[in-house]
Amino acid sequence: MLKFNIKSYLFNNKKKNKNYIKNIINDIYNYGDLSLIYYIKKIDGIYLNNINNIIIKKNIMKKSYFILNKNKKKILKELYIRLKNFHNYNYFNSWQINKKYIYGQKFISIDNICIYVPGGLIPYQSSIFMNSIPSIIYKPKKILMITPIKNGIISNLILSISYICNIKEIIFSGGVHTLSSIVYGTNYIKKCEKICGPGNYYITESKKILFGNIGIDMLAGPSELIILTDKYLNPNILLFDFYSQLEHDKNSLTILLCNNKKFLNHLYYYIYKNLNFQKNKKNIFFALNNSCLIFSNIKNSIEYINFFSSEHLMLCIKNANKIIKFIKNCGTIFINYKTSIAYGDYCSGPSHVIPTNKSCRYISSLNVEQFYKKISLIKNLKNLNLSLLSSYISKKENFFCHSYSSILRK
Repeated sequence: MLKFNIKSYLFNNKKKNKNYIKNIINDIYNYGDLSLIYYIKKIDGIYLNNINNIIIKKNIMKKSYFILNKNKKKILKELYIRLKNFHNYNYFNSWQINKKYIYGQKFISIDNICIYVPGGLIPYQSSIFMNSIPSIIYKPKKILMITPIKNGIISNLILSISYICNIKEIIFSGGVHTLSSIVYGTNYIKKCEKICGPGNYYITESKKILFGNIGIDMLAGPSELIILTDKYLNPNILLFDFYSQLEHDKNSLTILLCNNKKFLNHLYYYIYKNLNFQKNKKNIFFALNNSCLIFSNIKNSIEYINFFSSEHLMLCIKNANKIIKFIKNCGTIFINYKTSIAYGDYCSGPSHVIPTNKSCRYISSLNVEQFYKKISLIKNLKNLNLSLLSSYISKKENFFCHSYSSILRK
């Protein structure tokens, strides 16, 4: 295994203060808009007299969209259509079976949805597409977006994408304080039933604390990538796939598995050689501390992949399709040499909001199923067995009123 020699003292491993998060949540719960204005001033550095000053309505988004030139409109529309087509395949209709008794399921959208779009360091326009499009398939009443404002400047592109994605309102403030206001509601901000979207440590901890008062999608952490490769791909190409996830965040990681030691040594050399030429080299430099290159045969690599359950997996090997059937735990698989991980981040179809920290073992990436409810339907007509069966089991559990309510309906 080749490990990158980045000294650990360069990291600022500051202890995360959960009490700080809880105090903000309690303040928003108790004092509403007054507390929200206080924290927006303290954390975001924005002075407000009224919360409405940071709430953008759809008519403003519409104006911003029509200012765009034809080429930008075309690109945004193509992205929207491509992503929506993918999620339309996950649409399910309500169903019902009529026999001596009737049973079925009614599929209903969650009415009020909030999407969180990160923007503390860089505004992530792609996250608007990736969070909102799975949610609009079942036509909710309202989609609200919250996102931090960068240097007090509101991006015309963010407003335009929000208009295309049918977002009704945008609150240009992020963090624990704004997230809490969505959960509990204030005089100016209505409650939502579900929130989705990635965020930093504080957003993730907030979602964990607030779960139960609001539905959440998942607890996504720093980006992860495993690359399984052989000696046939040019290391200079693979280099940028390796860097691509590391430039997200200093806590991201990339692990490369290969059955050729010579290739690993070449790649190890290129990673160091080209580091100083990357625009996001600071993040990459720190994230290399979490990353490594591992010499491993294909069989052992598959075991490692399933054990680690990474967010992204690239299969840059010949006959990659034969390996897919052995992959059980993973968020998204990128198959063959020609498939860049950037396709999944921006335009191929699936949402780039994917579970991390081994949670791919039991949860999928953000999809349509996160945004509807299934209500079960039961209607008895002439089926005597229902009375007999329920009466028998309820007596065994000493629930005699259950039994009587069944027998009396013979």
